[in-house]
Amino acid sequence: MRLEEQSAVVRDAIPAEYADLIVFVTELGGTTALMFLLAVLFWGVDRRRSALVISYAVAGLALLLSLKALFRLPRPPEDAMLIALEGEREGYGFPSGHAFAATVVYGGLVSAYDRLGDWRAVTAAGALIVAVSLSRVALGVHYLSDVLVGAALGVAFVAVMERLSRGDPTNGFAIALALSVPAIVVASGTEDALLGLGGSIGGVIGSRRLPALPALRSRLEGVALVVLGGTFVAVVQTVESAVAPIEPLLVTLYAVLVAGILLVPAAVGRLEIGVFESRRA
Repeated sequence: MRLEEQSAVVRDAIPAEYADLIVFVTELGGTTALMFLLAVLFWGVDRRRSALVISYAVAGLALLLSLKALFRLPRPPEDAMLIALEGEREGYGFPSGHAFAATVVYGGLVSAYDRLGDWRAVTAAGALIVAVSLSRVALGVHYLSDVLVGAALGVAFVAVMERLSRGDPTNGFAIALALSVPAIVVASGTEDALLGLGGSIGGVIGSRRLPALPALRSRLEGVALVVLGGTFVAVVQTVESAVAPIEPLLVTLYAVLVAGILLVPAAVGRLEIGVFESRRA
């Protein structure tokens, strides 16, 4: 039972005039927005904690793809969609990937940053998760049961990852790698499955270097990290379209993407040393 009638009530409550706002909200649970948030937090706030949640996100992606392929439940019919959205008809509908990912990332950040006792942090994360989940129902790409199960799975997944990883991002990425292998098989090599495999490999490689990374010394350095890191991600995304038809290259590119995000601080540190030495000379 996927709560079709209750889902229709949610859809009918949202006028088409608010479609752009709903799409914006739903993107807060999308891969691009979540990974950008985690990357910025990694570069400018706390590396170990943020890297840990990145490992949760990569591992969660692999697990979700396997679950979707296992259940094989379709999305709502096309006439239920609030507006036509490219790509939103693809794949299976249960459980909701956006609801799951939003819970893993926003909930994972609250947990990893030891803010479970802060009602403001918990409320903010909860509000984002609810908003993203309901936006998926309002857009007509999921039933209410899809997002409820997705969010519940996300909570359970964060709790399990927190225990298994023991606060070590390398352990988290190793779990992601173990989950990505069956995902590749059952999801038939979809782009998301390749992202899970490549991202977990890059995460294992990059996270092992975290203790050796130079500490963040100023806000200006944090800005430099975001600029350099953002440029790196943009370049990788540009290359992605060229190598997309070749699966091994795509896995390699995603490994480079995640490892690069984790190792940007090392590049900025070396750049700063080079500038300093040239001035002394």
